[in-house]
Amino acid sequence: MKAGKVVQRMAVTYSYGDLLPVMKAVRDLNLEDILGRILGENATTVLIMAMNRVIRPEAMDLLEEWYDDSYISTIYPVSLSSSTLSRVMKVVGSIEANRLYLKEILRVTGRSGAMYYDLTSYSSQSHNMEFLEYGYSRSEYDLPQVNVSLVESSESGIPIFYDIYPGSVVDVTTVHNTVDILKSAGVKDVTLIMDRGMFSSPNIEYMLDSGVGFIMPASDSVKEVKRMALLSRRSIGRGGNMIRVSGGIVFAQRQEMRIGKSLVNAWVYYFPARDKMERVSFYSALHDRMHQLSRRTVRRWEKPREVASEIMGPYLSFISWKHDESFHVSVRDNAVSQRVNRCGITIITFKGDHDAQYVLSEYKKRDSVEKLFLSSKSFAGGEPLRDHGMETLRGEMFVNLIILAIRSRMLQDMRASGLLKNYSVEKMLLKLQKLKKVKLQDRKEITTEITRKQKDILEVFSIKPEHVPNFLKS
Repeated sequence: MKAGKVVQRMAVTYSYGDLLPVMKAVRDLNLEDILGRILGENATTVLIMAMNRVIRPEAMDLLEEWYDDSYISTIYPVSLSSSTLSRVMKVVGSIEANRLYLKEILRVTGRSGAMYYDLTSYSSQSHNMEFLEYGYSRSEYDLPQVNVSLVESSESGIPIFYDIYPGSVVDVTTVHNTVDILKSAGVKDVTLIMDRGMFSSPNIEYMLDSGVGFIMPASDSVKEVKRMALLSRRSIGRGGNMIRVSGGIVFAQRQEMRIGKSLVNAWVYYFPARDKMERVSFYSALHDRMHQLSRRTVRRWEKPREVASEIMGPYLSFISWKHDESFHVSVRDNAVSQRVNRCGITIITFKGDHDAQYVLSEYKKRDSVEKLFLSSKSFAGGEPLRDHGMETLRGEMFVNLIILAIRSRMLQDMRASGLLKNYSVEKMLLKLQKLKKVKLQDRKEITTEITRKQKDILEVFSIKPEHVPNFLKS
């Protein structure tokens, strides 16, 4: 080859097939228009970051390389340098994009109905985030954290809102803000479905006063809840209280209970199969800890009370003990009786006129938002977080929200068609990744041959094989 001669590439091959269901979800949710209205010139960068982490979450640090190899680079020409990404994240994090997005996405998901709400924590080694604090950690890392809340629409299965709180904030204090934000966005006739960590008298009274419905398990630590569980045990097992849930028999009894100043509706559920398992588990753990304590020698520098507390943990209230050279341990029969009589019992409070099956079914479906949170941590780059400021963190969490929306929309189609029984999202995209787009020297584009399995997958997303060559440009 002579020096200085330009060598032209005969063809360029791009990853293509894995973009098809992702772009279908983007269009179904109208994300291009929504992000354009919210973020202006930064919308394309955010959308590409989100698509990258849906398709190749393990390659988030190789964004530019992935982009250059993907057909998406021919549709959205942008700069993805580290300085550009840093600038965009700061801009997105500074404009409260999460609240603007909420108002826009509600046009797609609807402004009423059931919504799942949850809170989780992200640990970080950063020293420049004012929200980083030690608190009740849901993380395995012994680091300061920030708490992040997430709201998901039950009917659409799409996450619609997130917010960030200091790491020391407990679950119950986030509910007021979420209720106010949803109402200001025009949400009406909404029912928040939450876990028992949100259960408190102030939260219940606030939601009742605000006209917001809720479905929420009662906390076992509340005296009135304990009393209701023991009282219901006497009559809940009658035949007239039977309902069938997921193929099994459950007993349900409607009650009213006073929480703070308010009377609250509740369904008390009794699960016979769970009753037996919980009793066996409780007695086994109690026996093992008592045995361990009775054999424990107290060293000179130790205090017997501290040793007993450490070994018995949450089971300490079920025993009596004294120490005279060794531990002498006995069971507190009344305390144990009260505990085992609550086995198999769950109390779920609610506002509205909901039957027992609806309340239990909606609460059980709430685990979808927990699964979203679990996956969101991988999209954020895992833990500990690497962000170095609140604006950047808010920007990254907003990208996470878009990722979760895209994945959730794809999962809906996969679940409805049965495809999810055979493919995870990752496995499906890997199968489609083998479908390539080739751009020839004369700018003509051809698509590599589509296999039968690829056709079957694309048909789930209503993408016809004959439309594939031009789908992304249509």
